[in-house]
Amino acid sequence: MIPSLLVTLFFFTLLLIGFKTNSKNTLKDFAYSGRKVTTPALIATLVTTWYGGINEIGIEVIYNGIVTWVYFGLFYYIAALLYAYIIAPRIITKNYRSIPVTIYKTYGKIPGLISLSSLLLYLIPASYILILGQLISEIFDINLILAILLGSIFSTAYTLKGGFSSILKTDQIQFIFMFFGFILLFLFLFFSDIYGPSLINNLYDRQPEMFQIPGNAPWSYIIMFAFLALLTFLDPSFHQRTFAGKNLKIVQKSITISILCWLIFDFITIMTALFYIEIAFKSGFDIYNTSSPYIELAQIVFKNNPFLMGIFFISILSVVMSTIDSYTFLSSITLKYDLNTILERKTTVKEIKNTIVLILILSFLLSLVFDRALSYWYYFGSYLLVSTFFPLISALFNIKIKNVTLMMISALMTTILWDIGILFNKVTIPSIYAGLLISLMFVVFSKIKN
Repeated sequence: MIPSLLVTLFFFTLLLIGFKTNSKNTLKDFAYSGRKVTTPALIATLVTTWYGGINEIGIEVIYNGIVTWVYFGLFYYIAALLYAYIIAPRIITKNYRSIPVTIYKTYGKIPGLISLSSLLLYLIPASYILILGQLISEIFDINLILAILLGSIFSTAYTLKGGFSSILKTDQIQFIFMFFGFILLFLFLFFSDIYGPSLINNLYDRQPEMFQIPGNAPWSYIIMFAFLALLTFLDPSFHQRTFAGKNLKIVQKSITISILCWLIFDFITIMTALFYIEIAFKSGFDIYNTSSPYIELAQIVFKNNPFLMGIFFISILSVVMSTIDSYTFLSSITLKYDLNTILERKTTVKEIKNTIVLILILSFLLSLVFDRALSYWYYFGSYLLVSTFFPLISALFNIKIKNVTLMMISALMTTILWDIGILFNKVTIPSIYAGLLISLMFVVFSKIKN
């Protein structure tokens, strides 16, 4: 009862803070908070937005162990660092507010539309809404579909009022809860007489591969995520926050500090997932049939401390909700503002607000299709990467590529057909390799001809 009350209070507090945030009725203020975002706000929104798939971290640790840190952490730290000091300066210098607009201004309407389409599929927060629905369903013991609907409303409604400024305000609250709840759980596990470090030692004795690299994960799987980490360069949340930052120095400082925050949070989440494996084993649970390992762990550890359980529930919900509001908002910006720019039409704030509602409906429908968020990220992330990575990098660094439209279509179609081949057991190599190879061939041939 107490955990549910605390979570309900948290939901309404977020709505209150979000709706109290004012935004001027101009596109610049509504979409980019006037391009005056400072370091604390940037750090909070970068850190929280990047962590929406919290359940997937726990599940991957269950299957593969600490190597999860390599492909869900290390690769992304490197990509973020490169983004801060190589990509961000180009975005600010060239004054490119979004990726589709960058592609459109460099290569024309058709490449811009292809980029926009693949980006939109990746951006629509269906996977995160699914995770949020799973968490709410577990916490309140209600039907999953109802939980998804409630989660969608409470995590995004305030964006209709304050736009990006509302997101920045709520992300700062969620940043605090995100760290506080997980640190609380970790400290309780580590220093408790009931649990303690001996559980990790027991797990090591029983499953030493969980503490090895590559552990249970094949190298092909790990390397695939190294390529998917390049999506950092294409992540609209990074692009938007870079464009909205007060200046380049603030953006670079914010991303660098954010990497340190991600490193700390990754350590906490991976360690708590390892505790979960051993506790679940001793309790006779089927760890391979869970959708919310951290929720289950908190219910065990805090079963006699309902207040602490409620705090942790708020923590994990903060992780997911902070991504949903950003991706919903960015999806609406992409679908309405960027599309209208490519089609040479004007856009109003009211149109973006209407599009937010449309994106939520699409997200809800898509969330019913995938049973794991990771599948959604992989497929649509791959399509975005193979079609848009090389054109974007070329545009930012003034590298000439010929036949960009053909390049994007060829890479996309190759990747989709390759996925179909995998589905029918005709090929086993991940499709992302084939798509990137096609794109790279176009770049190489363009340089040879030049």
